[in-house]
Amino acid sequence: MHSEHCADILYSGQTAICVTDDPGAMGLAAQERLRTFTKNRHAEGKRLVFWLMAAPSAFTWYEAFVRDCHIDRVFAQIVSQSEFFQFDDYPIGRTDPRFPVTFRHLLETQVLDKLGNARPPAEQIHMLELTGGDGDSDVLRNYESQLFARAQDNDTVIIQVKGIGMDGHWGFHGRETPLDAPAGYITVPINRQNRMQQTIDWPEFFPTPESVPDSAATATVSLFLKADHILDLVPQASKRFSVLAAYGTNDPIPGVPASAIKTHGSSWAFCTRDAAESLITYRRTGALSESDLTAIDEIWGNDQVSREWARSVLADAGILVADYNT
Repeated sequence: MHSEHCADILYSGQTAICVTDDPGAMGLAAQERLRTFTKNRHAEGKRLVFWLMAAPSAFTWYEAFVRDCHIDRVFAQIVSQSEFFQFDDYPIGRTDPRFPVTFRHLLETQVLDKLGNARPPAEQIHMLELTGGDGDSDVLRNYESQLFARAQDNDTVIIQVKGIGMDGHWGFHGRETPLDAPAGYITVPINRQNRMQQTIDWPEFFPTPESVPDSAATATVSLFLKADHILDLVPQASKRFSVLAAYGTNDPIPGVPASAIKTHGSSWAFCTRDAAESLITYRRTGALSESDLTAIDEIWGNDQVSREWARSVLADAGILVADYNT
């Protein structure tokens, strides 16, 4: 991929990594890739499915995607004929006063409601309608069956836009769920590091870790990998540990679910230089500087448990070869 927005290109496993100077350039580079891929597949007669994360990591890409829908008639027509699915969500229904914290609400207000004439008909928009009640298991089974059907259809192409959690989760598939868990939708607990991320991403909704819901529904990595094309977006400096852990080596790391993307033959990552700084240092020199280690520690504030956990992940992966307790 040749793009004016990519200041540097790195490789990890089967994934190419475009490093940009800032979040705006990251969003433009990702949309440039998605727009080209989408148009090419449409020209081949394929039906398109957009499988989207709902997170601040995607905000600049959302803007670029919506902008293209308003200025590019061909792209807008393709989008209007496409289907939309989401990654994950909290078990909170639409009548619950907490509904604004859901990823349904974010995708609807930040993407779908802004598409204008490019917005597909309601039957092509598939939201993960959870309530926290007994019917949620049926909702999850139906949702995964719909995605399985699209993945198995040779005339349908699934384009996934993902991010990486601060602790390396993919969707809400965290380290507590094995990488080889069966493809499908599951309910998982929200772990310590993930709670911290939610308070950083959504302080207006989650002022404390305790205010974050205890569980969420998510696709598993095995299901995520069934997408035909995957774009990974990571703009935040607070993700420098997870970018390093995910892309520092060529092989997946069991405790870092997002690292499994490197096994996918049609995958791109888009990171800012702030997010990729430690990865760049490591991939070019084979070592981390003291400033890298300090910056990784500082991501977790005064949480010594998380600091030690992060260093142990890097040590186990061979990225941090020194005694991480010294």
